[in-house]
Amino acid sequence: MDRSATLLLTLFGLTGPALVAQNFAELNINDVRARFHSNGLIGPDLSTGGHAFFVPAEANTSPLFSSGLWLGGLSEDGSLKLAAHLFGNPGESDFFPGPLTTTGDGSITPEVSAAYDQVWTIQQSDVVAHRTFTLCQGDPDCIEAAFPDGYTIPASFLSWPAEGNVEAGYAAYLAPFLDWDGDGTYDPSSGDHPCVLGDQALYAIFNDKLGAHEQSHGFPIGLEVHMMPFAYSGIPALEQTVFVHYQVINRGSQTLENFHIGHFADLEVGCNADDVVGTDVGRNMVYAANGDDNDQDCAGDTGYGTQPPAFGMVVLKGPLLEPDLEDNTTYPVIPSYNGHGYDDGIIDNERHGLSSSSYFLRQSPLAQMSDPENAIQYFNYLRSIWKNNREQSYGGTGYTEESQYMRSLYMFPGDSDPAGVGTDGVPQTSWSNSLDPANEDPRVLATMGPGTLLPGDEMSLLVAYVYARAESGGALASVSALQQRVDSIHTFVGTIPGMLDQNMFDCSMLSLGTSEITASSIDLLLFPVPAGDRITIQSAALRPGDVILVYDCRGALVGRYGATGTRTTVELSGLAPGVYSVRTTGTPGQASARFIKE
Repeated sequence: MDRSATLLLTLFGLTGPALVAQNFAELNINDVRARFHSNGLIGPDLSTGGHAFFVPAEANTSPLFSSGLWLGGLSEDGSLKLAAHLFGNPGESDFFPGPLTTTGDGSITPEVSAAYDQVWTIQQSDVVAHRTFTLCQGDPDCIEAAFPDGYTIPASFLSWPAEGNVEAGYAAYLAPFLDWDGDGTYDPSSGDHPCVLGDQALYAIFNDKLGAHEQSHGFPIGLEVHMMPFAYSGIPALEQTVFVHYQVINRGSQTLENFHIGHFADLEVGCNADDVVGTDVGRNMVYAANGDDNDQDCAGDTGYGTQPPAFGMVVLKGPLLEPDLEDNTTYPVIPSYNGHGYDDGIIDNERHGLSSSSYFLRQSPLAQMSDPENAIQYFNYLRSIWKNNREQSYGGTGYTEESQYMRSLYMFPGDSDPAGVGTDGVPQTSWSNSLDPANEDPRVLATMGPGTLLPGDEMSLLVAYVYARAESGGALASVSALQQRVDSIHTFVGTIPGMLDQNMFDCSMLSLGTSEITASSIDLLLFPVPAGDRITIQSAALRPGDVILVYDCRGALVGRYGATGTRTTVELSGLAPGVYSVRTTGTPGQASARFIKE
């Protein structure tokens, strides 16, 4: 057994086979406190059955109860293979902790699953400190300046599941890491460190193969999923936003056609008895808002009160389309309408956006509109089809038994689909939530696909949970504020190299956190981070007289300094708290980095 797997088994112990994940971690940054479980379930407190996704972080108000992936398609013999999250009730799970073997059978033992029954937590500030310490080796003055109290490698770095047990059939590399010394192995004492996004990130590895699917009752697929929730701090446009990156790998030997990927969410904006839901087609978003302008307490849940917020789930990066050796052009049909990579001169980089959306109800007057109970019903919702095989129709509640109706891929799109991409290219009048907001408690599903899932396929997905609360104007004003924030998030993600166009998680391509070093050709170190009234800038390439420029978060130049040598300290006392960037010029290339001033 290799070093990484041995460490996992030693650290976390094996008390016997267990099929139900119990461990979790909380993302607690950016005014959000959100629970993520080791089997990929997002949101609920499984010990109490209550909420564990809170915004604001210190409040007792929650916009989300439960969320997670749905994945399903048809095998070559026509069998439906499907795995889904719902509420995480005891004995109801399709997903389990741990990776799968790469030998074609996509298997895992209960003992290995138990070893991976955890969620790792990584602070980007620890990554920066670790890189600083590594670069300072051999320079006592550097170490003393950066680490006056000494340095200890974080425990999460030591237990990071970077490498799999190859002898047992698992992949050589699992969780992403920066191989500082390029020796092909993960060793934090040699400068290697986890590679994560954001200023705080979690990490979990789970699969759908360990046990029977007691949630959906579908047949297993053989999927290994790597989940990385992350968030940034100090960026106003990303306030109270949580991102989740998925790497989905087909470790099985079967090909699935008509394969769909869904992201389910039981959105509950405070009190769940008065919510309305909708779709913003162009923004790739499903969302919930309060049905009136006062979200009162109900059924043990704390309401947001007057001027309630809106909360959305956004598809930022869907799976790649099947290759066709063309640069597909943009025109008003799915998936080009709201996908990525179209008409950009690059062949076969096109991705799905939000392909369809649907909803179902906790308390429905019609059984066919309620929670799914078997794999076929889950698969129907993935395709905007009701439980009784009736297609989702345009208008009213989206359900009709009339023989003549307009098929609708999107539920309650309002006026966000002016080209009618969800209605076969036929524009329709505006259609918003027509449900009775009292006691129906809608759940939503955002779907990407269809496509073909081949053995060995890997898919990179990115979604975001976004919260917004207008200062005035009622519940509808909060929906407008949510749309504005989502626009900013789409812009932000599009500026990060590799975030949208890479199918694999590539440490060298991605900008990570607001305290992360992003040098183009030279290593640029900033300390301390976060900074106070002074910050020290260090680079082996800096020379006396080189120019150091400091910009605020809007890109305005707020400071210009002359370097005094490879290590230069600059005064920040005149700057307000916030996020800043440093750029050096005059060196054999330019370098830049970001920091937070407290």
